[in-house]
Amino acid sequence: MGYGLWVIGMMLGIGMVMQAEEFLPVVVHEDGSVTFRYCGEAKHVKLQSDFQYVGEDSTDYTDHPKNIKMLKDSTGCFSVTTRPIQPETYTYCYRVDGKRVPDPMNNDTAWQKMHKWSVFTVGGTPYTNLYLPPERQGELIQTHWYCHEEGFARRVNIYLPADYDPDEEPLDVLYLMHGINGYEGAWTERGRVIQIMENMVAQGRIKPMIVVMPDVNFAATEELPSLHTMWNSLMTYSRQKRARIVERSLLDLRVHIDSTYHVTGRNAIAGLSDGARVAANTAKLDPKHFYAVGMFSPVVPRKQRKTDPEIFIDPETALTIYMVFAGKDDLFYGNAKKLHKRMNKEGIPHEYIVIGGGHYWRAWRKCLIQFLERLNSEE
Repeated sequence: MGYGLWVIGMMLGIGMVMQAEEFLPVVVHEDGSVTFRYCGEAKHVKLQSDFQYVGEDSTDYTDHPKNIKMLKDSTGCFSVTTRPIQPETYTYCYRVDGKRVPDPMNNDTAWQKMHKWSVFTVGGTPYTNLYLPPERQGELIQTHWYCHEEGFARRVNIYLPADYDPDEEPLDVLYLMHGINGYEGAWTERGRVIQIMENMVAQGRIKPMIVVMPDVNFAATEELPSLHTMWNSLMTYSRQKRARIVERSLLDLRVHIDSTYHVTGRNAIAGLSDGARVAANTAKLDPKHFYAVGMFSPVVPRKQRKTDPEIFIDPETALTIYMVFAGKDDLFYGNAKKLHKRMNKEGIPHEYIVIGGGHYWRAWRKCLIQFLERLNSEE
C-alpha cells in the first residue's frame, strides 16, 4: 500500500469521517482553563489528554493520556471546562462512543506512538509564550534527499524562515534530529520549532536560520518510511552497522542543503535522546562543516560494546561548541553525567547544563531555546 493510501486508511480508521461541524473550537481561557465541546449525536463522549490535576489550580505533566468524561450542557452539547492548567503544550483527542477522534477543527496535530493527536497550548510563561503562533511564518518544505550508501531517498522537512530570501544575505543552518521513536515531523509538531524560532527572531533574541529535520529512523527503508516504523524501531532497537550508515547518509543531506539553498556554510546540529548521539557522530564525520553540537538528554552506553559505533569524542577534531543538557528527573540522567565526565577526561571543552524535567518534549523544547540563544551569542 502506498504512503498516501495508508494515511487515508489511518484517517478513516480513527473516525475522521465524522462531520467537522459536530465539533467546536477549543477555547483556552485567560486563567488557563480550557473548554472542549462536541455537539454531535453520541451516548458517551470523553476527552483524552496528557495533563492531569495535582491540586485545585495546577497540573503536572504526564506522558500517559488520561480520560475525562464530558457531560451534556444546556445546549445539548457534550462539554468540559478544565480547572486552570499549567502553561505548556498538550495533546488531546476525543473518544466518541469509544471511537478515537482527533479534533477536525484543529489543524495543529502531532503523531506519537502511531496515533494522530490534536495539540493546544496554554501560554503564560516566557517559555510557553514562545510556543504560541508567531506573527510571521515561513515555508515548511516536505521533501527527500538521496542516501548513496543506503541506496534510497529518505524524507526530510526543511523550514525556510520568514526572512529567507535567496537574493539577500545567506543564512546559517540548524540540523535537528528526532529520537529513536520519532520521525521527520517530530520537531515541528511536538518540538514547536517553527513557533519558537520565529517568536525568538521577532523578539530580537536570535537571527533567522534554516532548520533541517531529517528522518533518521534506523528501521526506515524505501518501502517503509519512518512513520510506519518509528514505534517498531523502539521495540526492536539495535544500532550496530545500521546506525553508522544513517549517520554517513546525513553527509549527503548536508551537501544537498548547501547546493540547494542560500546558506553561509555555518552549520549547527542537535538532537534529543538517541538523536543526540546521531547529531554528534554526524558532526564528527564532517567537522569542517559543523561548529556546534547540542545534546538533549543524550543516550550514551554505560559500557562500550564492540557493536556500538564510535562515540563522538575526538580531541583532534573538536568543534567550537558542545552543549550537554540533562534533566534531573530523566531516566538517562546518569548517562549524561557519564558523558560529561568522559568529555572532561578527554579535555573536550563543553557546557553541561542540568535542567528540570524528564525524558519528554517539555524539557527538550527548553533545551532548544537555550541552545539557540547560545548559537546567537557566537555572532
